Amino acid sequence: MNKTQAMARLRSLGSDSIRKTWTRHGVTAKAFGVRYGDMYKLVKEIGVDHSLARALWTTKNHDARVLAMMVADPSATTATELDTWAKELD
Repeated sequence: MNKTQAMARLRSLGSDSIRKTWTRHGVTAKAFGVRYGDMYKLVKEIGVDHSLARALWTTKNHDARVLAMMVADPSATTATELDTWAKELD
């Protein structure tokens, strides 16, 4: 799966009610509002894909970044990358 396909899937799984809930809990980034149950199903389909994780992170979309953290390969992640991702969290 590539970034465009993953973003389309996330968009299709989004919910206004979930997005509103996340906003109440402090999410300020753009978000589709994907339920975690749906996110986990998508993670099972994708598996570990660090290049996709890096591409999703650049979108600055909350759902994409959550998915990025779930499909990232811990052994391929550098300390610098983790520091950058942590600084960019909203």
